[in-house]
Amino acid sequence: METIHGNWVGCGTVFYNERTGAVSKSINEVIDYANLEIDLHGLAAYLDYGYVVFGRTPVKHVKYLLPTESLTVIDGKLVVTEHSDQVLEGFGKPSKEADVLDKMEDRINRWANSFQEDILIPTSGGFDSRLLNILVKDRNRIRAYTYGTSYDQQQSREAVYAQALSERLNTDWHRVDLGGFNHYIADWYALYGVSVAASGTYHMEFYKQIAERENHRKLQLLSGIIGDAWAGAFTVAEVDTPASYRTLGHTHGMSADASRALKANYQEALVTPFFEKQRALLKLPEYRLLTTMRTKMTMLQFLVNLPPYYGFETYSPFLEQDIALDMLNLPAERRANRQWQRDFFKKHNVLFEEEKHHYTYQNSLNYYALLHHPLEPLNVGLLREVIDPAYLEWINTTLARINWQERVFQTLMHMPKVKEGLKLMGFKNKLMQAYFAYITIKPIEIMLSKRNAS
Repeated sequence: METIHGNWVGCGTVFYNERTGAVSKSINEVIDYANLEIDLHGLAAYLDYGYVVFGRTPVKHVKYLLPTESLTVIDGKLVVTEHSDQVLEGFGKPSKEADVLDKMEDRINRWANSFQEDILIPTSGGFDSRLLNILVKDRNRIRAYTYGTSYDQQQSREAVYAQALSERLNTDWHRVDLGGFNHYIADWYALYGVSVAASGTYHMEFYKQIAERENHRKLQLLSGIIGDAWAGAFTVAEVDTPASYRTLGHTHGMSADASRALKANYQEALVTPFFEKQRALLKLPEYRLLTTMRTKMTMLQFLVNLPPYYGFETYSPFLEQDIALDMLNLPAERRANRQWQRDFFKKHNVLFEEEKHHYTYQNSLNYYALLHHPLEPLNVGLLREVIDPAYLEWINTTLARINWQERVFQTLMHMPKVKEGLKLMGFKNKLMQAYFAYITIKPIEIMLSKRNAS
């Protein structure tokens, strides 16, 4: 067995079982279900983040390689070695916008010239996919697909901008309407197990529809994964205590409540050691951003490793270390609000943000799916082994009661300006809290069922 090194940003996670010696990119292949034990600290961390973190998982002895680690076999045993972080050497080396754009264009078109198939670009209308569409030289090969996030999905900003982009670049574009993705939770578990909550099932529905529309022909997919982070879309607040470390998870509330896991406080066991080791580096904004992407990559990587199951091999220039660092090292004033990209889009007549378009910001896709495809209740009798049964009952009850008052509230909560006002007044979207808790906990339930069946 060759030495395996963790990916620089954590993409392509490698899982291993310390006890059995199994190694795989699939967590399901390294879990010994017949002898499964729960790692309470790993479970609590998973619940809080909505994906595995700190190299731990909800399963005792099952861990995964971090970006600065390598795995090898010595005398028949798995040995994990920690290395210095080579990425840090790339911080602070000034770069130029023209050079960054030229490098991306060169990499993308070298990739495109290496095969004959057409190019699938999931096109949200946002900056990352917009840039990719522009940089592909042979636009006759582009097959752009978009899903809307609003009730009227054709009026979603994503769909409106994506269609406008296609019209100006003269590319082939289609909108895919979603809403049935709650049916894919079991399929999600088959691929990702308890490594990540069932938070990407909408992409299963998305790619299934694309594959059917394309008659299951092979396409090569160009992904904009995490391009926004390197480009300057957001900054990460200072992390000066172990308690503030969770901001690096960038969870957006798509998780459960770790305090409801029985007998498990992972802060001292997992968070504090990571914080202390990184305390000095976390003062650097670039390092906080890199760590955020590394932390969340165990979830985000489905954007590139899910499409191949539908016949779409995937590439992204934003996962290449030199391109990411070049973007990160652009002048701060040009990265702020992604001004360097705004100017580039204006030059190409696709800066839609400065134009008048009729659309809605509404993001109600999860509510729409929940409304039309109810979820089966969590198995309280099974899950009470590791999670507070009162919390489980609250989740089930909340998801089961979508009466007319709840429908009115959800309509208001999915109007961005009204939503902000309601939040300021202390209103919380308990239905969505319950939904995200459900899709985080459901994989744990499936895992315990498989253990019992073994």
